[in-house]
Amino acid sequence: MYRRPEYRYMTKKRMYVCSIEAAMDVIGGKWKPHILWKIKDAPLRFGAIQEKLPAISQKMLTRQLRALETDRLVSRTEYPGMPPRVEYALTARGQTVIPLLMSLKDWATEELADQINENG
Repeated sequence: MYRRPEYRYMTKKRMYVCSIEAAMDVIGGKWKPHILWKIKDAPLRFGAIQEKLPAISQKMLTRQLRALETDRLVSRTEYPGMPPRVEYALTARGQTVIPLLMSLKDWATEELADQINENG
């Protein structure tokens, strides 16, 4: 099992003028909340995440997973073998986002029920 060294992905910290801006920079966007939601229960391989989110391209999924890894919300673990296997899982920090997503889901279920069709 191989984990990427943390220092390679450390970027200069950006300063924000608002905590909402900071939070949205880390967990906002079209795909990040979906990815976090899909891996909340168990680590998943790249292909499994892509199956659960068929509308996302491979390039975009890779980009978003790297961003989530850089922000320390997701960990990437490589397992040796043929073919090589990579799993993505929530970190302890990533787990703290799930209650926020659950609150958003509950709000949408209540306030936007007429606009939601989770079966189609």
